[in-house]
Amino acid sequence: MPSPVLSLTMPTRNRPELLERALRSVVTAMAPVADQVEITVSDGSDADTSGRVVERLLDGWPAGYRYVRNRPALPLVENMNRAAELASGEWVQQLDDDDLMVPGCGQPMIDGLRRAAPHEQILVFGAHIVDGGGVTRREQTFVREQYLSPREALRRLLRNSSFVREPMVIVRRAALVEAGLFEPEVGDAADTAMWVRLFSRYGVRCMPVTTCAYTIHEAAATMGMWNPGTIETLGRVFDRAVATGVVPEREVRRWQADFINQFILAGAYRRLRVHRRAEARDVLRLFRLPAVRALGPSPRWLPVRLAFTAAASIP
Repeated sequence: MPSPVLSLTMPTRNRPELLERALRSVVTAMAPVADQVEITVSDGSDADTSGRVVERLLDGWPAGYRYVRNRPALPLVENMNRAAELASGEWVQQLDDDDLMVPGCGQPMIDGLRRAAPHEQILVFGAHIVDGGGVTRREQTFVREQYLSPREALRRLLRNSSFVREPMVIVRRAALVEAGLFEPEVGDAADTAMWVRLFSRYGVRCMPVTTCAYTIHEAAATMGMWNPGTIETLGRVFDRAVATGVVPEREVRRWQADFINQFILAGAYRRLRVHRRAEARDVLRLFRLPAVRALGPSPRWLPVRLAFTAAASIP
């Protein structure tokens, strides 16, 4: 049996209801190309409920599925890597258990992957940004298909902390093997560190097709990442971007100021949106860190910073 075109990898732990919702979206979206899409699940759950969900929904899946229950449970980044290690397809996409594939995306995705030139290693598709109830808050899409050189891909990534979300990115498995999987020591910034390594080597092709729904909600693993440790880790990621030599350091540091400002403000926004002003103020205090102050101001984000500071101070 030939290798599948795409391996869709899913790390999960103790969220069987979300896993079932995510898997149902995969089964629906990928039905027309089910013989070309493998599904892998790395599970760290305490009970076997998630395993039963996988078996019930994927039994007889044409391209096959691989499921492993890790005992003991793996930390988050290692669990992500284990799901990828199970993959055998030419291309790999990670879908977290709280995200979704959108109906009708399967065939356009496979068509795009098959059209990719041999030297192209990374495709980035569009996404809906949704809340915990599945309501679309905004769309993150590309107007036209376009290849971005390593320099331009890094610029887009490192100036905009929201340029890509994990399920938007599909990478050739060979490139993952060459560049290495997610780095556990980078923690919450493991995805950004991965994209720096890959984008600086290969560039990316942006595709004007929306394939997934990325969920922002209070239970998301990323909600706890607005802290001094993450700021320090992101600094190391930018140091690595400088070390690639693709872009002069002065330019990378300007991008870093924009990125860090946007990152902090995104954390504050999530708290303000649910009227948690005290928590928003805690996030905004990250601007006082010496490492952030050393970057200098970001004119691009200054008006938003002033507005959020005022909003967080309103009793």
